Amino acid sequence: MEKKSYGMLDIAKFISALLVIAIHCAPFVEVSETLNFVYVQIIARLAVPFFFTASGWLFFRKIDAASGWRDEQNLYQLKRYWKRIARIYIVWSLIYLPLLASSWIQGGFTYMSLLRLLRDFLFNGTYYHLWFLSALLWGVPLVYWMYTNWSRRAMFIVTLTLYMIGMLVNVYGALLMDVSIIGSLVSLYESALVTTRNGFFFAPIFLTLGIYVDEFRSGRYKMHSAVAFIVCFTIYVGEALALRHVGIMNDLTSMYVMLVPTVFFLFMFLIQFSFSSNSLLEGMRRQSLLIYLSHIYFVVLWLHIFPTAHLWVYLLSILCSYIFSVAVLKMAKRFKLCKALM
Repeated sequence: MEKKSYGMLDIAKFISALLVIAIHCAPFVEVSETLNFVYVQIIARLAVPFFFTASGWLFFRKIDAASGWRDEQNLYQLKRYWKRIARIYIVWSLIYLPLLASSWIQGGFTYMSLLRLLRDFLFNGTYYHLWFLSALLWGVPLVYWMYTNWSRRAMFIVTLTLYMIGMLVNVYGALLMDVSIIGSLVSLYESALVTTRNGFFFAPIFLTLGIYVDEFRSGRYKMHSAVAFIVCFTIYVGEALALRHVGIMNDLTSMYVMLVPTVFFLFMFLIQFSFSSNSLLEGMRRQSLLIYLSHIYFVVLWLHIFPTAHLWVYLLSILCSYIFSVAVLKMAKRFKLCKALM
């Protein structure tokens, strides 16, 4: 029997990895501030939530919720997944240590630097884009426990509530600072953990959406999901533009209200399509992770060479990270050590 592949997801993952690069190099800033804003703060912000939703969909399909969280097979799947993500996270944390060391040399190294490194390693990502992996390490076990102990509705309500709390801090934190007790709590939280874009507030809802996708993927929802995505995306664009208009948008703003339904309906639409499995799609699936993990080195390099040519930085970073991903996949066939990178 011919093996099927969810080809549109593989393609979307690859595109999402390229969009993440844009977040870190502002490609159109010299061309148009508005164009750059739309591309980076609206379109590209779909990428990481999409990765989380895909991760939730792929992982929780292997979990039998009715068997409970202590089920041997369930725990085996959880431990296997967690160990793989932890291995990748540790390896890439070590790879990015030279860049961290460079920042320490420039800014000065103190004992507080070590404490911040430990905090970031545990919660925020050792290097800033690695937060995705640390969020998976916290978010997947958290959602696993909810999935095997609670009803779907309770799990959705709790994870959505966590996201909304995180969104208030991420988007409206500066405004909340003026509200006595709440402002003090926000200030205390940010001084300790910096951001709510992590495995407690950000990741759980999108991992949960991955669980819900299978319940809504029947044929009759195909057109509905496309229309729903268009409607939600339109409102999502309006939300981002409104935040920009009132002046509370910043570079780290990434938790929009409409991001949740927009990503869900996008994923639900894409999951309708399956192709015959082939090496091209499999390659894109594996390349997307390697591009995501490696691209910061190339962005830093090209920004140093072309500090005022961000579009060139973007294109060259895409090219270099793609070549790197292809090289690693080829070398992994001969050298087992390369498999530790993915």
